[in-house]
Amino acid sequence: MKYHFLLLSTLLLWSCQPQPTEDAGFELGWQGALRSIMQEGDLSGKVTVEDLLAKPHVYALGAMEGLKGELLIWDNNLIIAQVQDSSLQLSQDRSGKAALAVYASVPRWGKVMPVPYNVRTYQELENFIRVAARNEKVDTEQPFPFLIEATVNKLDYHIIDWPEGDTVHSHEKHLQAGMRGMLSATPVKILGFYSAHHHGVFTHHSTNMHLHFMAAEAPIAGHVDSLIIEKGMGGLFLPE
Repeated sequence: MKYHFLLLSTLLLWSCQPQPTEDAGFELGWQGALRSIMQEGDLSGKVTVEDLLAKPHVYALGAMEGLKGELLIWDNNLIIAQVQDSSLQLSQDRSGKAALAVYASVPRWGKVMPVPYNVRTYQELENFIRVAARNEKVDTEQPFPFLIEATVNKLDYHIIDWPEGDTVHSHEKHLQAGMRGMLSATPVKILGFYSAHHHGVFTHHSTNMHLHFMAAEAPIAGHVDSLIIEKGMGGLFLPE
């Protein structure tokens, strides 16, 4: 795909805002598990991209089959971030499979909740989301999706590109395998899933969140490793 097409597609996706519908609530599920990848080396595809996109108002993130790229679906709009010839490539190819995917059909999002000035880091954001969800009567004992729109002071990310034939997996090796990058002073949209009870399934053991992002001003997307939000320049959306 040409750069201008990718930029246009990303900007069109950026312009997609959470839209209310007549229905409320959400349905959430997942395919694959981090522990199967880490402990068993199972990188096989567990769900097709087409099957994910067939769900209404679907939001999804995960890793592609073979750990060859990062998956992001935003209200049925697809971005797959992959590494080709040491360069980031974005694709809307619907023919692949995901080795890991967590997804939710969310027909209705609530109003934006400003992220407080003193909430800036990854851990502070996780704590804020938990408290905000409880205040909005979201059951935090069950997994739930959320959206963040923010300008980041700094965001560290990676796009996994696992070497074929490597059977020894670790979180650190996953961070190093592929492309790593950093954004600064950049507007981003973030899809996240929160759960305190799915470590080793779709969150790592050190966090209750799994986050993927897309940037507004350049065709960049991937897995969020850490971030610092600009003071007072973030908003949280939760399902209704």
